[in-house]
This record gives sequence, C-alpha cells and structure tokens, in this order.
Amino acid sequence: MSVYEIKTVSVGLISPNPFRDLGTYPWIERKVEQLQSSIAGVGFWAGVIARPMGKRYQLAFGHHRIEAAKRNKIAAVPLILDALTDEQMLQFMGRENGEDYNAEFLVMLNTWEAAENFLDAPRIRKRQPIEIARLLGWTNPRHVGMADDQMNHTARACYSAAALIRGGYLSRDELNGLNVMQVEHITGAAFNRMQQAENAGKRNKATAKQIDEAKAHIGKAASYTAKRAVDGHLARSDLRASVDVNAYRFARQSKQASPLFAMFARTAIEQIERILNSDTTAEKLAEIIKAIPDITENEDRQAVQRIDLALEQLAGRAQDWRSKLNPKRKVVPLAAITGKGA
Repeated sequence: MSVYEIKTVSVGLISPNPFRDLGTYPWIERKVEQLQSSIAGVGFWAGVIARPMGKRYQLAFGHHRIEAAKRNKIAAVPLILDALTDEQMLQFMGRENGEDYNAEFLVMLNTWEAAENFLDAPRIRKRQPIEIARLLGWTNPRHVGMADDQMNHTARACYSAAALIRGGYLSRDELNGLNVMQVEHITGAAFNRMQQAENAGKRNKATAKQIDEAKAHIGKAASYTAKRAVDGHLARSDLRASVDVNAYRFARQSKQASPLFAMFARTAIEQIERILNSDTTAEKLAEIIKAIPDITENEDRQAVQRIDLALEQLAGRAQDWRSKLNPKRKVVPLAAITGKGA
C-alpha cells in the first residue's frame, strides 16, 4: 500500500500496537472515561492511524480512544490505514504524546522501554539513550541554529526512571499518577545522586557495601518523594530537594558510614553561594542599590527600609545556623573580620 486510505473498520478487528504493553501498562481508566464522555457528546474523533495485518488492523496510536469507543458500544470506527514498519509504529507511539510535558508518564515509559528493546534486539551493542530518544523524536536542539541535539524532558524522565526500576529502587506503580515533569525531577535527581555517590565512594575508598547502601537510601528517598507527590503534598519546586533531604535523613538514621553527607553538604553550599552571589534576588538587590541615590518618593524609602529589615532578619538566621554548626566556637560577625562596619 503506497498511499494511505481511510476505511471504516469493525472495532473487533482492531489490535493494539505490538509495542504497547497493556499487561504492564493497562488502560488509564480516568482517560478512558473522559473519552467516553467526549464520544457520547460529539462523536468519535477521526484521525486514528493503523496498519493492516492480515485480516486485522494494528493501531499505531489511539488505544484509549478505541477502548472508549468499544465501551460506548460503537461497532465500527474510521481508521487511516498505511503500510507502517515496526520502526514507524514505535515512532507514532513516541510522537502521540511525546511533546506533552503533562502527559501520563507510564504511557511514555512503555514507549521508551519498547524502543529500547527494539534497538537492542540485534544485541550488537547497548544503545545510547540519545539514540532511543532520536528514534522516538524526543530530542531538542542543544543550541538554537545548531545541528546537534539533546534528550528532551520526556526522554530524560524515562531514561532515569527505567534505570531506577531496573535497579530495584522504584516500582512502576509508585510512578502511577505522576506526569512527565514530576518524574523527571524525582528520578533525575535520584539517578544523578546515585552516580555521584558511587564516584564519591570510590574516590574516598568506601566499601562496595557502603556505596550500595547509599544508593539504597537515595532510592528510598525517591520512592518517598514520589508517594508524597502523588498525594499532592509536594510542589514542583520541592521535588529535587525532597530527594536530597530524605536520602540524607535515611542515611543518618541508619547510623552507617556513607558518602551522602559530603554530597548533601555540597548542595547546601551551592544554594548558599547562589543566594550570596548569583541568584535573581542578588541581582534585584544590586539594581535597587544603584537606584537608591535617585529615590524621592516616601513609599520607595519605606520599601528600602523593609528590605533592610528583611536582610537583618536573614543575617540573624545565618548567625543562628553558624552557632549551631560550630557550638564550641564563638561566631565572630563578618564585619569584625573584614574591618567593615556600618
């Protein structure tokens, strides 16, 4: 078949995409129910692509739509038929929702794992993650106007999640209900921290057991963070930090030697340095300082006074934390060290 055709087909003759694993990744009931309601209201939306296979037809995508049509007792639906290769069937799966940053993650993970297995099938070599992303169309230009590319959000989320699942640190069920963005933050943070823990452990001559325990604590933190995110208890901006904080907390509670303390401390140092030197708040303060000589309005003067009070409170908190970090040493104000005073 060199040119596609549109044909009305009995739903009983329609099979899923051979790469769609409905056993591991079943229907998302909420999505099917929404489509049932939509079909009841405005009818079945055309545009589902499939390929003929003998006397049957395999879907490229649109599985939830067809399932909703079946449940609504629709006997036949229009399909766009084309002679698609296995590679094209995978690519349609990837492109169906690949650009939706809020897509149901488990559907994306099914697509990633199918593509991974498809490319690795010859067993000549293990494919690089970027090759899988390219097959699925899950890449973005690295720089505007340049030819090289990098994995997009969906690819990064699937790559790190698949690695954690294979390692036994997470289960698929724990990711159910999360979108691509949430999974990227949680599993990406955990995956990176595990790599850092392994490198730090080897550098500091930690035992293999200590490194494995550190990775287990990180996996446990990712699992805990995923659960809280599913329950709606964590904002997007808190996901990565939650993995870090809980990984170290679990490690500390185990009372075992671990490379996690130094890693955890480094993240705190980086955040403090950003506050001091390079974050947007520092940039705003720099601009305000430049504008002070030109301020004439009373409201503006009051705003500067409030900023001064907030900085004083911040300095007080910093001094309090310093005294807790060094309980046996008197904390000397920075002004006394530098000779700069008010």
